[in-house]
Amino acid sequence: MNLDKVMLINDEMDNIAVIKEIIESNDQEDAFYILDVGDIVEKHRTWRSKIPRVEPYFATRCNPDPSVVASLAALNIGFDCASKYEIEQVLSSGVPRERVIFSSAVKLHSHIRFARKVGVDILTVDCNEFEMDKIKSIFPEAKILINFGCDSTTEVRRIGVKQGCDPVNEVPKILRKAKELGISVVGFSFNVGNQYAKPSAYTRGLRMALGMIDFAKSLGLEGIKLINIGEAFVGENGSSINQFAVAINEVLDEIDPSIKIISETGRYYVHSALTLASLVYGKRTVKEKSGTRYMYYMNDGTYGSFGEIMMNINTRIPRPLNKPPNEKTHPSSFWGPTCDTYDCVVRDCEFPELKIGDWLVWPNMGAYTVSFAVNFNGFHRPAVFSITRKDMEFIVNQACC
Repeated sequence: MNLDKVMLINDEMDNIAVIKEIIESNDQEDAFYILDVGDIVEKHRTWRSKIPRVEPYFATRCNPDPSVVASLAALNIGFDCASKYEIEQVLSSGVPRERVIFSSAVKLHSHIRFARKVGVDILTVDCNEFEMDKIKSIFPEAKILINFGCDSTTEVRRIGVKQGCDPVNEVPKILRKAKELGISVVGFSFNVGNQYAKPSAYTRGLRMALGMIDFAKSLGLEGIKLINIGEAFVGENGSSINQFAVAINEVLDEIDPSIKIISETGRYYVHSALTLASLVYGKRTVKEKSGTRYMYYMNDGTYGSFGEIMMNINTRIPRPLNKPPNEKTHPSSFWGPTCDTYDCVVRDCEFPELKIGDWLVWPNMGAYTVSFAVNFNGFHRPAVFSITRKDMEFIVNQACC
């Protein structure tokens, strides 16, 4: 990785100090992220020490920002791509095609042709026999991963109506279809479908995959050499993968070492690595029966970094960049910059009174924020400033070069 593009900061500077320096030095008005490259490297070191047999394949959809992709590519991890465009991006970042998997529920014909053209030959199938016919007609030499549903509860069921084969009724049909068509099946993939899944969900999925390998062999399909445990683990500040590592490693000890184990991890690597700063540029007071409500308008919203909030996936409360002189709280709401009434980031919270020109800090903003942003009303997604601290410079250089 080219560290010339990464701001080297003093060890004693926390994210708040970095944000203040960027605002002052750039006369900043637009919202922006800081990307802590050292945070990503530390996550990678932890992963390697805790679950060394599981090879990480970053889910590009989680955060496709070029700085993020470049940082992860420098760590020599793999990439999980869901479209032609994601494949193009990671290959242009220097990722070898052998470290790219094309995984999406149903693929466009032109995207399959593109994968064949550039040599990305491992494709996930998690729909039905129709997708197998399509792949056979376009990319007959492709290597297939069959994706099955395995949710995070004590019951095994399909994750949803869109993707994930039923492990009992559909996987055997697809295996027979693969044999009929002469398509190479190289492994199985599952996704627990919940970022807060229990460790037992992964161990159950691994054992199910082992049963499917045995069934595939009974059909004469001998080329199974890969298991993908899906998008795994949260990665916000203070989280830990210890319990997951212990549970997964226990099952891995029972699996033939010739079988490669990967995980299309996304949130784990980048969740805590990005912090967002947004500017309060407008303010309004509304009289209610219970008192006065303060409405704040800021330069990022649900059509930008906060798409998960519009979909009721996540809730967030900011921190003021500067401690307000009066810490008395009031009923408050925070609104994005567009004209849409759905552009509400925080609908109701208690918050100290702010003034126009104040900045807000949003930690743990690395996952499914950049990727959900659109240019609605002409507002662009925030820029990303990459940083690392001097105490991490040598480690980053060693890991990324």
